Amino acid sequence: MNESCDETPSNKDFNEFLQQLAKEAQQHPPLSNQRQLALSKLVNEILRSHQLIHPQKGRWQSNLYEDFYNEALQKTMLEICQKIDNYNSNHPVMAWVNFLFKNYFIKVVNEREKQGITYIPTIEKKQTTCILSLDDLDRSAPIEETLENAQLLRQFLEDDPENLLANERLRERPEVTFQFLAIAKFVEDRTWDDIATNLGIPLQTLCSFFARRLQKLMPYFKRYLQE
Repeated sequence: MNESCDETPSNKDFNEFLQQLAKEAQQHPPLSNQRQLALSKLVNEILRSHQLIHPQKGRWQSNLYEDFYNEALQKTMLEICQKIDNYNSNHPVMAWVNFLFKNYFIKVVNEREKQGITYIPTIEKKQTTCILSLDDLDRSAPIEETLENAQLLRQFLEDDPENLLANERLRERPEVTFQFLAIAKFVEDRTWDDIATNLGIPLQTLCSFFARRLQKLMPYFKRYLQE
């Protein structure tokens, strides 16, 4: 008697399934509903596959690594959707995906290092203090401690003379600005945990956004707060 049973598909079967989805997407015009549906299925299967690599794992602190990993993964999935026609069916889908993923991870790390994400300066009167990881953001000395006049910092954050602080917005929550976060942290003296909880935003997301924008806005702070 023949009996059907549910078994975990082999790597060969799984790759053939992914190839089928990729080819199906390629057969439909860009932006068509059929292509978008096939791409959605393809991406979901890739994310569920447990076959994604973990480049440079162990080199970074866990929460920082997760931030790099997620950003690189998002960029990879976006490229797959935008450039599915570049996929060569002579190669396994996951080989193509992991090649893109590895390259994007390296690019993300290099970009963050240039931005100072692993070496984040706080504002000081005469020298720069380094925050070695996102975990240290909450334990860093408040910016006002490095200034002669704390009221000057408050006025600067609230006035935002060039409107640069208010224009830096969290992509996922555009109503959350760098100005709001800086006032909450350095004027109201709230912790990152408290701010993140009240906003309903993951702490990692909040700290990563603030750290990158702080580096970008450093010249702006120095123009108004340092002689």
